[in-house]
Amino acid sequence: MSAESTGFDPYEAVIADLRAKREQIDQAIQLLESLRGGVQLPGVPTSVGRSHESPATGPGAFLGMTIPDATRKLLATRKQTLGNAEIVAALKAGGMAMESADPINTVGSVLTRRFNQVGDIVRVGRGIWGLAEWYPGRSFKKKGKGENGDKPEASELKDAAPKTATPLSVEEKAKLQAVGYTDEQLDSLSPEEGRAFLELLN
Repeated sequence: MSAESTGFDPYEAVIADLRAKREQIDQAIQLLESLRGGVQLPGVPTSVGRSHESPATGPGAFLGMTIPDATRKLLATRKQTLGNAEIVAALKAGGMAMESADPINTVGSVLTRRFNQVGDIVRVGRGIWGLAEWYPGRSFKKKGKGENGDKPEASELKDAAPKTATPLSVEEKAKLQAVGYTDEQLDSLSPEEGRAFLELLN
């Protein structure tokens, strides 16, 4: 027995479903447009779509603060982990001026340093940050290859790389020889020591 002979139209249910969805989409568009324009719709709470703009994180909230301090304040206010890009967006919205060509990488590097040196802000995933106080008893020490055993981030490698000083230039060596250093003494002298001595001479 065919659908036509029973009077059942299989397309009618699909069309009705799509019309209902279209109505929901139209309502969502209307809500978003009203929020963008600052118009309050009847029956819609004023907090819809603005939950993250509290006085603690809104415009001007991060003026004059360092990235770690502002991030700590942001995380404490939001009470959830945030990624580098989310942190950058929130700090900019809060009035922090970021002059860096790549602010996301800058924030990642600064927070990695804070994580390694202070430990109040912790990396809970790749580029994801939280507060140490949220994880009592949990250790966030670096593993062999990086957090969670994956490849370390570029900022970690930069921080972990041994810092080798640039050798003394010919001009620096000539200045040291002029004050009595022999070739043998220059060979055993580290670049840092040589430059420190030259600074004393100036």
